[in-house]
Amino acid sequence: MFNFSIQYFFKEIRKNIMMIGVVSSALLLLSLILNMFYNTVLNPPLNPNDLAAFFVGLLRFTIIMLFMLMCIYLVIYSINYYNKVHSRILGLLKIFGNTTYEIVIFFTLQIVIILLISFLVFTLLNIVVTPLLFKLISYYIKKTVTTILFGKAYLDTLAFFFLTILVIIFVEFRYIIQTPTTHLIKGDEVISYRIKSKNLFKEILYFLLLCYGLFIIVTSKLELDLVVPLSLCVIGINGIIKFTIPRIVQTVILQKNISGELLVVLKNYIFIINQMGVLVFFSVLINLVMPLMIYMYINKVGFFIEFVVMYIFTNLILNYIIYQRLSIRRIDNKKSYNKLYTLGYDLKSIKKYTKIENTLFFLTLFIGIAIYFFTLSISLILKNAIPPTAIFVCLIYIIPMFVILVITNYKEGRSVLSWKKS
Repeated sequence: MFNFSIQYFFKEIRKNIMMIGVVSSALLLLSLILNMFYNTVLNPPLNPNDLAAFFVGLLRFTIIMLFMLMCIYLVIYSINYYNKVHSRILGLLKIFGNTTYEIVIFFTLQIVIILLISFLVFTLLNIVVTPLLFKLISYYIKKTVTTILFGKAYLDTLAFFFLTILVIIFVEFRYIIQTPTTHLIKGDEVISYRIKSKNLFKEILYFLLLCYGLFIIVTSKLELDLVVPLSLCVIGINGIIKFTIPRIVQTVILQKNISGELLVVLKNYIFIINQMGVLVFFSVLINLVMPLMIYMYINKVGFFIEFVVMYIFTNLILNYIIYQRLSIRRIDNKKSYNKLYTLGYDLKSIKKYTKIENTLFFLTLFIGIAIYFFTLSISLILKNAIPPTAIFVCLIYIIPMFVILVITNYKEGRSVLSWKKS
């Protein structure tokens, strides 16, 4: 089994290189964030008796934990995608009489090889990228900022790496045990979908929480007290995207005069929102919390640069996770193209409507977050709390999302074409 695992690894080297790139990038970004977090120049010691300083430290620690959680999600979604594209070999191993234990060993060996190479690549990148980043930071803040390459940040990243291995072994074992052999042979078509329960009071409450949170933000000063209305906005926007909008769309779907094309698009749109539940929450949370933290410490260079870099890294990872999730969905979609084709859709129409579904999801996420972001930014600019140029922080959110949307729609079109050729 070991020799076969090595041979199969080199046979699928192109796909494995992509996986290595994802894992090593996640480790590198986590290491860079931890290096900044532990640096005493960027983060001077706070007064332990100051309540505001305590909450600042708590928020920073929470953001670090969220970042680590997103790194784990990135690896898990990448592994799920890896499982999808390699599901047939697992099905064949089952048919040829291999036990579940042997199959888990085979696939775990593949992943462990990828992870070990990823860690080596990360270590080499860490030696090059970390000093370069801190030189840029030193140039920006006009202070000498040094770091230890193999210090606490590297050791914490190593601990995270071993935790990732345990998570992956659990994911692999669960995947192989729960997925029927017939699904593996066909390419694995397991998709989770459920209609959200209807609760009009709860949906109205989400809207009211958002409005009240925005009202407090507009009428308050730029202080730590804004964390409370920020929480209301997070709950409100998350609830509106995940519950209120699907309810409204389902009401539209029930109309008798709706066209068949719109019906398909709207049903798949709700399907995407339901699949992206956790990622929607992460996106709302990060893109509401980080701009506020950046604005609060815009005049404290160390904290400011730390939060800006954190915001950039978290958005890069978050948008790539969304891309990976849509890539998994795209594999599943190949089985639904036949149904659309038999209903009279030509190739051009299938490409068009699948792209519209993705665009609607990204547009919904953008509008929900933009309402909060621009309300916060414009109100603070009018109060002279931040300079007008600070509003360009929105580009950290907009650019990665737009790039991922373009790439996703391009890949969707290629997927339809490859399905037709096959």
